[in-house]
Amino acid sequence: MKKRLYLSLIVVCCLCVAGWTAHAQLQRSNSQQTWEYQEVQLSATSVATPALNRLGAQGWELVGVTAACPSAASGTCLYYAYFKRAK
Repeated sequence: MKKRLYLSLIVVCCLCVAGWTAHAQLQRSNSQQTWEYQEVQLSATSVATPALNRLGAQGWELVGVTAACPSAASGTCLYYAYFKRAK
C-alpha cells in the first residue's frame, strides 16, 4: 500500500514539474523584446570614438552604418550610424 502511495506521489510531482516547466517556456516565448533606436550623423573629418564609447556605455549597440554621398564631385559624404537598445 505504501509503495503505491509513494509511486503516486512521485508521478504527481513529476507531472507538476513538467507542467511548470512547459508553462515557464510558454511565458518566455510570448514576451517579445522591444527596442528603441537612435540615428547619429557622423562627420568624416572628426574622430567619432568618444561619442561611440559614450553611447556604448549607455547601453546602445551599433547595428549599422550608411554613407550618403550627394555628389561624387564634391567628395563630401555624410555617415549615419544606427543604434538600438532594449527598452
